[in-house]
Amino acid sequence: MKRTAWLAVVVTVFVAGALLFLLERDAVQYNSVTPVSDRIQFYRLYADLAKAVLVGFGAALLGILIPAVFAEARFGFERLKDSRTAYSEAKTSIEYLPLRLCTLDLKAAAALVQRAHVRKHEAELYPELKLHLKYRGIDRTPEQWGDEIYDRLFTLRTLLEANAAAWDSLSPDARLALVRTALAPPCSERLVVGARTAVDELDRFERSQVTIES
Repeated sequence: MKRTAWLAVVVTVFVAGALLFLLERDAVQYNSVTPVSDRIQFYRLYADLAKAVLVGFGAALLGILIPAVFAEARFGFERLKDSRTAYSEAKTSIEYLPLRLCTLDLKAAAALVQRAHVRKHEAELYPELKLHLKYRGIDRTPEQWGDEIYDRLFTLRTLLEANAAAWDSLSPDARLALVRTALAPPCSERLVVGARTAVDELDRFERSQVTIES
């Protein structure tokens, strides 16, 4: 969309410039053969034509740029919203894995670890991930964050494989103890002051959309 809009702008400017050049060339050409008494009328005619070209193509430019700018802004907000959802789902699925795993049999536990792995990859698809990490006070790059989650998921998968024979017969307390022994305890995250500007804008945008729809 953005590329198409800029291509239309370039074509519009080129056509307007070509028309103005032709008008200027005709004015110079007729200037040498037109009597002095009639030149003022010709100048007025060419000025009106040039003004019409500028106004018409200026309106055309606004008609191209304004919808493109609004579409780009909306796309940015929607992408930020989707990236926040993907990050939240990945983060939540990892944080609640130990508690959920201890209540599931081996088949369901393995499927849960696999889904958490998929959500990690989905969150990593968005460049906005670094914004969400900064907002949560996580002093790591998206690559480091992804590697850390992969290590936790790999540890849990290895744990399930090592205890596959006995997992279904273990009590939830025993399963949770195994998970807690294998994983380092998670650290609480702090919010960073001033890092949620874009997130606040997203919240305001979502509220305005609700107001418009209602």
